[in-house]
Amino acid sequence: MTLSKIFTWLFTSLLITAVGLIIGSLVLTLSGNVEGREFSPDNFSIRSFTYNKVPYLDWIIAKKTTNDESGDIQQDLVDLGFLPVNANATTWHLVSERNLSGSLPPPESDARFLTHYLELMDSSYSSVFVNWNRDHPDLAPLFWPHVIEMARQESYLKIPEIMEFALTDCPKNPTEFSDELNTLVAQAYLDLGKIDYHLGRFERAKVRLQLSLDAESTVEAQKLLDDASIPGVKEMAQ
Repeated sequence: MTLSKIFTWLFTSLLITAVGLIIGSLVLTLSGNVEGREFSPDNFSIRSFTYNKVPYLDWIIAKKTTNDESGDIQQDLVDLGFLPVNANATTWHLVSERNLSGSLPPPESDARFLTHYLELMDSSYSSVFVNWNRDHPDLAPLFWPHVIEMARQESYLKIPEIMEFALTDCPKNPTEFSDELNTLVAQAYLDLGKIDYHLGRFERAKVRLQLSLDAESTVEAQKLLDDASIPGVKEMAQ
């Protein structure tokens, strides 16, 4: 092989390698850089995150970095005594996740249904629910324990109904407010309990059905809880 052919071969190899590295870097940047947001039901913290992974293999090649994005409502709930002071966030539920190419499969990001309301701002860029707590001091202690428990039970799909109840023309009388809220919460847990039951998630169904009964006793919830508690019910359902 002549010197010119060797040079040509080396140049071609280097060019192919360089192009491969550029393409690989581009793919890694578009598909491997992941960013998103998470919510913790432990203390209602919200944080953004970024990390890098090998596309399609889920090999993490860069440690996750996070940035706190909690709003005023978190501190307000702590100040009002609804959330523990200095509670560590150990559980995180996904709010959103994406990469630059937008090719990630749709993630289970149900926590977005709650963070949407927690981050609502009025025309003055003031927290809607911080203002609500201030305007409804008799109702807030009845309302937030349910919201907090629903978050911890990952019952986010029913959160909008509860939050909209508070924001719309809800009763101002605490007794009436509590009665209507309990009915809504009981129905929310019952609906989710039914879904769990029919999907064969009996332990989770029993928890949600019991929470439904704790909010408001109904014949339907009690019957379904009894059915879910029968030994061998999983085999019977199948």
